[in-house]
Amino acid sequence: MDISFQSIGIIHTPYFAFNTPHQPIPDAPGDFWITLNPEYASALKSLENSNYIYVLYHLDQASPTIELLTHSPWAPELEIGLFASRSPNRPNPIGLSIVQLKAIQGNELVISGIDAYNGTPLLDIKPYMHFLDSKEDANNGWFDSLPDKDHTMAHALGLSHEHGPEHAHEHEHHHHEHEHRHPDHDDNHDHNQSSHSCHDRTSYEDGHDSHDRGPEHAHIRDHKHTKYHHEPND
Repeated sequence: MDISFQSIGIIHTPYFAFNTPHQPIPDAPGDFWITLNPEYASALKSLENSNYIYVLYHLDQASPTIELLTHSPWAPELEIGLFASRSPNRPNPIGLSIVQLKAIQGNELVISGIDAYNGTPLLDIKPYMHFLDSKEDANNGWFDSLPDKDHTMAHALGLSHEHGPEHAHEHEHHHHEHEHRHPDHDDNHDHNQSSHSCHDRTSYEDGHDSHDRGPEHAHIRDHKHTKYHHEPND
């Protein structure tokens, strides 16, 4: 059965191929917002009563190669099934994130950090309702079996945390290996930026021109005009 979806808007973020996080970071720096196609603006009625929403989107830059067994970036030594992972490379490349809804301005929604690159096509928006969606007995799947679960979770959530001596030794070892593999590597290279390229996302210019709005939209309008021509590092 063939199924077809149409984009209903665009997700705007400061992320491109090299710096998109693996998971949403709620307090991530930068501007995050959704531009809904104008013909759907009336469908936002009463959504302002929700402080969190589900955002569904098309992972249009995901790899067409599907591996049924994969490895999480947080536990590369552990082999898991694709449907036990959050890999973007899926039979139906659909992304799902829960984000904070900060404001609705016309057909634009100001949101917290989302793990989508700039220009991602929007598929749907739904309200997150605590009494329906919060499951008090939910576990963390295979994450709960990791020997250093708390430390790994802190990495996954982008939280600042302290590293023990054994972690420092491991980091130093990996850094040495990195230098050994790349003898011509620039010492100023940002290791954190390069680590996110596994998503195989690419940047492109947003074809949606901004239009004049009230003063409350100034920060959004200015942000649009300054960021779309940025290209990822080689």
